[in-house]
Amino acid sequence: MDRYFLTTAIYYINDKPHLGSVSETIAADFIARYQRKLGKEVLFSTGTDEHSQKVERTALAMGQPVEQYTATAAASWKALFDRLGISYSRFIRTTDADHMKVVQEMFQKLFDQGDIYKGSYDGWYCLKDEAFLLESDLVEGKCPHCGLEVQHVSEVNYFFRLSKYQDALLAWYEQHPDFVQPQMRYNELVNVIRGGLRDVSVSRSTVKWGVPIPFDTDQTVYVWFDALINYATVAGYGTERFATDWPADLHLIGKDITRFHGIIWPAMLMALGIPLPRHIFAHGFWNFEGEKMSKSLGNVVDPAALIENLSSLIGIDEPIAVDALRYYLCREGTYGLDVDFSSQRLLLRFNTDLANDLGNLLNRTLNMFAKFRPQIEGQPLEPKAALSELFSTTLSAVSADYDSLQFSAGLEKTWMLVNVLNKMIEDDKPWVLAKAGDAAGLATHLTTLLTGLWYVANLVEPCMPTVSDRLLEAIRRPQAAWRDLAWRGPGPELPEASSTVLFPRVQPDQLDEFLAAQTARKTGSATVTAATPPPVSAPDSGLITIDDVAKVQLRVATILEGERVPETDKLLKLRVKVGSEERTIVAGIGKHYDPALLVGKQIVIIANLQPRKLKGITSQGMLLAASAGDEMALLTPMAVLPDGAEIH
Repeated sequence: MDRYFLTTAIYYINDKPHLGSVSETIAADFIARYQRKLGKEVLFSTGTDEHSQKVERTALAMGQPVEQYTATAAASWKALFDRLGISYSRFIRTTDADHMKVVQEMFQKLFDQGDIYKGSYDGWYCLKDEAFLLESDLVEGKCPHCGLEVQHVSEVNYFFRLSKYQDALLAWYEQHPDFVQPQMRYNELVNVIRGGLRDVSVSRSTVKWGVPIPFDTDQTVYVWFDALINYATVAGYGTERFATDWPADLHLIGKDITRFHGIIWPAMLMALGIPLPRHIFAHGFWNFEGEKMSKSLGNVVDPAALIENLSSLIGIDEPIAVDALRYYLCREGTYGLDVDFSSQRLLLRFNTDLANDLGNLLNRTLNMFAKFRPQIEGQPLEPKAALSELFSTTLSAVSADYDSLQFSAGLEKTWMLVNVLNKMIEDDKPWVLAKAGDAAGLATHLTTLLTGLWYVANLVEPCMPTVSDRLLEAIRRPQAAWRDLAWRGPGPELPEASSTVLFPRVQPDQLDEFLAAQTARKTGSATVTAATPPPVSAPDSGLITIDDVAKVQLRVATILEGERVPETDKLLKLRVKVGSEERTIVAGIGKHYDPALLVGKQIVIIANLQPRKLKGITSQGMLLAASAGDEMALLTPMAVLPDGAEIH
């Protein structure tokens, strides 16, 4: 069986987990579950980073022995990950005995071969980020990462000869252009390497809470050197298992720690003669009103409180609330870029995607099977052959999206299947088939719904494992590896009607109550203020509701080709790329734009508009433009974004 080794960064334990920190682990769990769906044996690690001056000081301030403080804090992180359905193979702590042994062995080996030497450090140090900083790194005298004050330190330390591996690192990057993703992070690191690397301190003489250096007990290993080695510990460094479990297929990290993972860690591995990880992906931040979530900024979102509010106010059990949150985090925005958190958007996703689309499809399917079961007795239960190719190609397209960590794009394609099935109900009108006595047509219709839901339930499993299980339980179909999904009829067991609503629709009063609860709750000492919901307008006011807005899917698209439509000076025929698909759009901008000059330009389109024919050409969307008098301007993003990126 193929193996896949996936890691998250390990988390500082000196604070309560918040949405920004746990979202990385939710994304990693998505990847791990997806790889298992492909039939791979997955090794998936996450955990806590427990050695540092900051942790030592926090424990002292709380009047606790540092061992007790770290044990309690690590248990809190682990309990939350369990609550979020994280299917990790190992939750590693840097205080674990096997890890500390590996750190000491690696440190000793690097020292023995001359890659670590003793020297003096005189410079700046950020306690919050546990980072050594150059004068040139500082922004107005403060840490460039967290914006807090830094302290000047002078101490005798041990240094790693990072400069020795500058040329080897640059060669590796040039030979492996997909080593670090997204591309912008790759480019940043290449520029840093080309700018010259300095040797880095890898020990502290003033910090006692850390891994002791085996040959100098007055020093402890620098927290980042210690933390990076956790990946090798998980893979079984020093044992026979290391040969099969290493290298890591993917390190999933935040964009603020790329230099540690993309420069220092690969250089350490080169020095040790260990293969480098295959890929590093640096994701963006979950922001609140444009700012990174941080306790110091007072804008953190507590995932535990969020789940509790969803569960109690909407009336769903906690595992479904967890999956609703997981869906929102994976569906909202393009993975790798920064995304803004919104309680209202969370509930809109719940209402539109989960309650209206998926939940309604399940309820209608179950009820129709119960109602029309007598009429389809003895009929062949085979789905519509015409939809086989659509579901098969969509499965491949979703897999391609998940391979490239484009979770939102893959989920969007899955919801396209949900919408196809919902539309099929309206088009086929099974109640009319039943009334007309068309038992064969009715059986085919119901079997198609059942088979389509089987696909959908398996496609959403990496994102919503509990929802997937509930869907499959309801339709009496099994979980399946993706290679085993086939467009075929059900087994001997047919579904029964159910009075349980998987996703009850959020009502306006529940929305108000949820937002009020989010406003009132606190994480540590930080309070989050939620936006006030807009007032409900009168039916004849001309205003639209937020649900109406949510129906419109705005996407970024890139123009690939353009030509004029014959016999008209107004219409242009454009071929555009939206995510992984290409579309044709007919646009009335011919008097203002030369089609040849539009190639390569990014535009904004309405992606879910019903196709229509213009001059015999089917237009699959509408581009957006502004006009004033005789002037017209296309709406374009201010920065280049991935094709298919959502507009909020």
